[in-house]
Amino acid sequence: MIHLEFIKLGGSLITEKDRPGTPRLEVMDRLAAEIAAALKEDKTLRLILGHGSGSFGHIPAHRYGTRLGVHTPEEWLGFARFGNRRLD
Repeated sequence: MIHLEFIKLGGSLITEKDRPGTPRLEVMDRLAAEIAAALKEDKTLRLILGHGSGSFGHIPAHRYGTRLGVHTPEEWLGFARFGNRRLD
């Protein structure tokens, strides 16, 4: 029987909270190794992985207030800048 689990890797866990767009690669490497070990140990385990945006999203969202929605031209500019950054 398949054993399905959801794991969310929080944005503040996998990014430097105070440095925009900075991943914590050592943490991500460790998490990848732990996940690989769990999958190797339990052949029935299937994972759905989710993640937060951390410093990639929270800092621009705070700057432009997009958490409250986008209504003004400036807020749409912030939304567009955030979206383009995610594509890089």
